[in-house]
Amino acid sequence: MRQYPSQAHTWIFYVTAGFLVGTTVLRLLINYQHDPRFISMMGVLAGWLLLFVGAAMIMAKQGRWLPVYLLLQSLLIAELFSLANGEDYIAALFGILSMQIMQWTNPKVGAVWISFFAVLMTFPLVHAYGLLGGVAIAFIYTFGSILLASYTLAARHAREAFDYNQTLTRQRQDANRQLQEYAKQIQHLAVARERYHLARELHDSVTQTIFTMNLTAQSALTLLDLDQNRAGEQLERLNQLSQSAIAEMQTLIHELDPTQITQDGLATAIQQHIGDHRLSGNLSVSLSVEGNTLLEPLEERMLFRITREALNNIVKHARSNQATILLHLTEPLWIEISDQGQGFDLQHISSNDGIGLRSMRERAAEIGWGLRVITSPGAGTSVRVEKE
Repeated sequence: MRQYPSQAHTWIFYVTAGFLVGTTVLRLLINYQHDPRFISMMGVLAGWLLLFVGAAMIMAKQGRWLPVYLLLQSLLIAELFSLANGEDYIAALFGILSMQIMQWTNPKVGAVWISFFAVLMTFPLVHAYGLLGGVAIAFIYTFGSILLASYTLAARHAREAFDYNQTLTRQRQDANRQLQEYAKQIQHLAVARERYHLARELHDSVTQTIFTMNLTAQSALTLLDLDQNRAGEQLERLNQLSQSAIAEMQTLIHELDPTQITQDGLATAIQQHIGDHRLSGNLSVSLSVEGNTLLEPLEERMLFRITREALNNIVKHARSNQATILLHLTEPLWIEISDQGQGFDLQHISSNDGIGLRSMRERAAEIGWGLRVITSPGAGTSVRVEKE
């Protein structure tokens, strides 16, 4: 079915050519079958047909032979004109050549050749029918050649367009297959990345808390018979740690469905995080927002997680009861989480992933933001994330 346009146009071309040649042969047979020139006419016409049949193979391999082919065919037609005393039906063979021209060359070159055929047929027709009659007949056959050439050119363009559309269809199908493969790869990567993120979160938060709970429980068991007061303190500490672990697990569960962040916006999500008892200890956090630029959903999620991690680090390590969050939603876009706690040695911490700096940097890099930490022992800490 896909080859229908090409086959149909080829079939019409050969039927038309066969009809014109058959008509010419029939006219020659009727008019000259008893004439001594009839054998010569049939020989010339046979040579013309032989070249016509072989032209497709010749032109497919050596297109530069087209002018030679057309000149030879024109000379054979001129010879037929001469043998047939300028009979007008011989000019129909030029119509076949006009169709062939439009199959193999551009329209401008084809128009030049058709003009050449018109001039070539005019001389024997004028000689046979007089000036007015010959010119009129030449005009009729030239017009017929133009119609045949126009149809052939239109068929050629249709065939080329069909082939081009088929090529585009194959390319589109290949592209769709590649897109499906890429989608599967992206899905696998997304699942793997989410697993990695979840493992990282568990390691940096809940795992550490549970490890501390284990140590505290062992200490309480040891002190239970030696010092019940200290054992009670350890049990109270164990209770606090269990509450912290529950809060951290709730946070992780919340992050597995981040739609709330994208619905309410980053500032609202941070404010809710501050106020819904996810922060342990006596930390007081102030949030200041400037501007209202809309962020991408992925940016909001990653910045929220970075902020949460920074606040958790303040609770665990800063020994500070005050923290400040500045969210700058006008160009340049940035967010800064700072405290006035004890600070730390940045060079030492950079080689140790225990407080989550690496995870914060990775999240910032995922969205094309840069993370910078400003701190020193006794001078507090500032974590600034800015869009690059």
